[in-house]
Amino acid sequence: MNQKIDQFDQKILQLLQQDARISHAEIGRQVHLSQPAVSERIKRLEAGGVIRAYRADISPRALGYQITAMIRISTQQGRPYAEYVAACPEIIDCYTVTGEDGAVMRVLATDVEHLQRIINELNAFGSTSTAIVLTTHVAGKPISVPAVAA
Repeated sequence: MNQKIDQFDQKILQLLQQDARISHAEIGRQVHLSQPAVSERIKRLEAGGVIRAYRADISPRALGYQITAMIRISTQQGRPYAEYVAACPEIIDCYTVTGEDGAVMRVLATDVEHLQRIINELNAFGSTSTAIVLTTHVAGKPISVPAVAA
């Protein structure tokens, strides 16, 4: 870790992950710091790359996406998929991984036919394996500072 994160920073990060729109004054009340001190700490966390962005948590279902799927792709040499993945709005996460698969991605689809079109397009880059998500037990869990080994 490049930056020293103290107990105040940890609490500030926790509060911002729960509600990115919380005011600096409210954070100050909860962590027992002044609003200017909170603002300076947040600026330092942003400048240090600890806080990367502020986002809204949008419901895929509310936008018409009925299916969430995990697609693994075993890429073939010389068939780079990164450009396609970056341009495809339905692919919301993509990770290069170790093992037999080259990547694992989380995909949203409006229905089975829509999912099939995405799979067909991905098959141009290698063989795919798809699992439809039935239940989400954990998503968007707040990130905490790792415990230091004694």
